[in-house]
Parts: sequence; C-alpha cells; structure tokens
Amino acid sequence: MLKIVILRWIYLIFYLLVIIARKFSKEEIENSKISKIFIRFNNGVVLKRCKDVPANRVSILLPHCIQNYECPLKVTSRVENCKECGKCKVGNILELQRKYGVKAKIATGGTLARKFLKETKPKLVIAVACERDLVAGIYDAFPMSVYGVFNKKINGPCFNTDLSIQEIESVLEKLR
Repeated sequence: MLKIVILRWIYLIFYLLVIIARKFSKEEIENSKISKIFIRFNNGVVLKRCKDVPANRVSILLPHCIQNYECPLKVTSRVENCKECGKCKVGNILELQRKYGVKAKIATGGTLARKFLKETKPKLVIAVACERDLVAGIYDAFPMSVYGVFNKKINGPCFNTDLSIQEIESVLEKLR
C-alpha cells in the first residue's frame, strides 16, 4: 500500500513537471526530455510489477492515427477488420495478437480507451500514443500497469503515424 502511495506522488510530480514544462518552456525538446524520463521510469516500474503476467491478460492499446488515413476499413470497431495490406502497422499488431494471445484495440480517444480497459480488465496495458496523450493516459490510469510506447509522427501529429513493433514485442517476450 505504501509503495502505491509513494508511486502516486512520484507520478504526480512527473506529471506536474511535464505540464509546467509545456506551459513555460519554449523548447519542445525540454518538454520531450521530461516526458521521456517519465516514460522510462514508468516502464521500469511496470516491468518489475508485471513480470509474471500471462499474455492473455495483456492488452495493446493503439491510437487510430496508426491506420493509413486512406484505408476504407474501419479497424476502430474491430482490429481484425484489417486486411493486412502492409500500408500501416495494424497488420503487424494482428500478428502479435495471434502469436502471443494478447488483445489489441485501436481507440479514437480516451473515452473509448477507458471503455475497452474496463471491459477487458487487463493486468498490463501496452499503450502507444504521442507524448502528451501517453503521459496523461499513464497518469490517469494509475495504479493500472501501463507500459508506454511513443508513436512516431512521421507525417505530423495524428496522421499516418508509425510505431515500433520491435519494442512492443520485446515487452511481450520479457513476460514469457
């Protein structure tokens, strides 16, 4: 219990630092450094807490912007609607889902993400998002174990973003 209270305070301090840096720092790099330190700290804590979590109790939560913008298929309702054409990483997520037995969900926002987590009740969430959303989501979800992975904004924010399948798979391998 005491560990959770201490962690809550640490998370609050990090979260406040991120907010303050965003508000007062003109340098996006400085904001990014604080977010990266927070995610690194969080991910270390999560891996220690979740080393014995079975894969079927793991959920992968993804932003809708990883799907190719021109794709006519709706994968936010069911990831399995993806035809695995290779134009985005949704097909790779389906491969991970089949290989490890994890559940994956693409959410259009925080409300849908919270609904998915409430329904599936995972022991560990691997969440992919931009820095701002990831830091806020991890803070909001505490004490739920959420491992954070930054998406890659190749085409700018929230448009045809990318992600590291290798990083997600390495987390799943550590659970084996």
